Amino acid sequence: MSTIFKLYFSLPIFLIGIASVNAQNPISDSIMTKITQERAFYETLGKSYPADNSVTVNEVTIAGVKSYWFNEKLINQKHIIVYLHGGVYALGSINSYRAMISHLAKNLNLPIVYVEYSLAPEKPFPAAKNEIFSVYSALKKKYPEHTFTIMGDSAGGGLAITLVHDCIDSKIALPKSLALLSPWIDLKTKNNSYVTKQSVDPILSKDMLHYHALLYAPNSLKEADPSELKFKQFPPVFLLVGTDEVLNDDSKNFYNYIKPIQPKSKLKEFKYQKHVWLVSHIDSKESIEAMNDIKAFISAN
Repeated sequence: MSTIFKLYFSLPIFLIGIASVNAQNPISDSIMTKITQERAFYETLGKSYPADNSVTVNEVTIAGVKSYWFNEKLINQKHIIVYLHGGVYALGSINSYRAMISHLAKNLNLPIVYVEYSLAPEKPFPAAKNEIFSVYSALKKKYPEHTFTIMGDSAGGGLAITLVHDCIDSKIALPKSLALLSPWIDLKTKNNSYVTKQSVDPILSKDMLHYHALLYAPNSLKEADPSELKFKQFPPVFLLVGTDEVLNDDSKNFYNYIKPIQPKSKLKEFKYQKHVWLVSHIDSKESIEAMNDIKAFISAN
């Protein structure tokens, strides 16, 4: 599956015209056709294994944003996880993530709100981050006695970090903790592992990520880049990353930055694991270990 994934994303359409995308030069029909094809393929990743049918899933609208409750019946536990999906800011839906989130909800024994935020290129930065902030704010208002953990994978990890910054700017209470799986934090794609880990990463590449960053924020890449954000405070954050992925240094560098600010922060590398390995094999030793580690981190913080 991972080899197919990389071949699909490596097609040369991304080399044509993306650098010139901006508000005055809308996305071409050919690129939109390609994005539509990518989205259809990305949804097939959600069929890698069956969902846990013991977990309930309910579609809702929160602050005008389509979202999904997993395990909503557990709301009386007073702790809610908000999940922000990956997909290079352009891909991802409930069909891609229903199975994985159902197993996370089962393992963590907590309610999860999956946010189906708007995607680039139709809705570029700052649409996604604004919607996520609105959802989080609405949940905080509706459940003032609850605590929150923000989870995110890949681009969703970067959006989780951005959410914390937006909360600080708006003087909204911060989430209690964050758990980030293979987060994409450096939209400039300048970290060393984009080169040094390429030979062992069958899924992502520096070029593909760079072009998707331009699709997401064609006129404001620095403003959209989570690695550019500065913090004086931050919740406890758990960064989980595979050794065999180009985003390896994104987690390491952010950990080194945030650890002095938040001593409870934690980094764990999973040997030989690829990008967001839970999507491919939820029952592998490493996936079970990751879920158990996240559960322990949330309980401890």
